[in-house]
Amino acid sequence: MDEIQETFKSFEVPDPIRINKVLKFLNKNYPNLSGLSILECGVSKGGLTDRLKDERVECFGVDINPRKIEGVQIKQADLNDGIPDFGRKFEIIFAGEVIEHIFNDRKFLNNCFKNIKPGGYLIITTPNLNFIVNRFLMLFGGLPKFFVEAPYHYHIYNVKKISRMMENAGFNIVKITSSHLLFSTRRSKIGIIFEKLGNLIPTLGAHIIAFAKKPE
Repeated sequence: MDEIQETFKSFEVPDPIRINKVLKFLNKNYPNLSGLSILECGVSKGGLTDRLKDERVECFGVDINPRKIEGVQIKQADLNDGIPDFGRKFEIIFAGEVIEHIFNDRKFLNNCFKNIKPGGYLIITTPNLNFIVNRFLMLFGGLPKFFVEAPYHYHIYNVKKISRMMENAGFNIVKITSSHLLFSTRRSKIGIIFEKLGNLIPTLGAHIIAFAKKPE
């Protein structure tokens, strides 16, 4: 295992904002979640399948580190080698803060396309290079250090880039939003304002949330 990945050995989702926005999308598009099959790439406590495991959703997960979450069928695997065979395809594949850690991101998106049922969704979240704070830093000669610059990030994205890549993999973009502008409710209750602004101006948000559908 890459020593860099040791950083995530005991990882738990620190901020529920992105997960909450994904859940809102799912509840809107699937009034009855019962029986829905979801694969979470980069599974962890506090993640999407952990939140849905008690909702009669068929939850699956894959992670490079050993994980154990009751109610989620998890396989330990390196996504750089592809998505492991679960003997089925999925209605939803969710990759939260994962694609920037993958060496060949185009190959990963193609593998997601192959493992999603027609009419199913791929949901990607990833740090946004054009986060409003990063824009100010770059304006004055600084590096875009917020959420983007890290030794374990092999790619950087903005809304245009991730949208184009998902479309090139065969998906149709359904919705693009973001986590928040400036700060979220994790820091202050008034962060709810910036979370709503993240929906309105995703190009300036901290984390991109992209929803794409596989043609039926």
